Amino acid sequence: MFPLRSGFAALLLVFPAAAAAQDSTTVDTTPFRSGQWAALFSGGLAIASLGVMRFTAPTRAWLLDFSFSGGHSRGTSRLNDSLVTDGFSSNADVNARVGRRFYQARGKSVASFQTLGVLGGFHHACGGQTAGPGVCANGWHAGAFGELGGAYLITQRFSIGGTASVAFSYSRSTARGSGGSTNKYWAYDGSVQGLSFAATVYF
Repeated sequence: MFPLRSGFAALLLVFPAAAAAQDSTTVDTTPFRSGQWAALFSGGLAIASLGVMRFTAPTRAWLLDFSFSGGHSRGTSRLNDSLVTDGFSSNADVNARVGRRFYQARGKSVASFQTLGVLGGFHHACGGQTAGPGVCANGWHAGAFGELGGAYLITQRFSIGGTASVAFSYSRSTARGSGGSTNKYWAYDGSVQGLSFAATVYF
């Protein structure tokens, strides 16, 4: 009976040590390093952005990204046999985000992250008749954002993944007509962006 009890006690002592050894093989740190730079591209259904990251620790990085959009269109419509109207519209948007990103290792090649930061941007839009009155509006917005995402490292230099974000902002704009009229607007906005694709290159 004594040998049986001794063997059982030895098993109880060995099991935690074996479990600890097994846990020690689990990757619990990200593959990033302090001082590392990265360039990233992200795009969804409505917006695309380019940015850079600077790692201050294996699990923390500063993020700076920009997005640009714009367009111009012109059209002609006939009201009757003799009257033709020629109209146009144009717009341009510039947006920037600055935030702090926090990473967690989820395996050898997978990391999850969260980002918190501030955002801001400018907006310009014009529209009207080519030979008649038109309206131009200029404005700005500022606010805060947060995002959740994940990255899968295909190599040590390249990863793909996705993000989902939420943003809150305050905006002001001024619209001026060709006749001299001026109107001012302000608004609070909240938005939730669905899953967007992200690709990152690490240096």
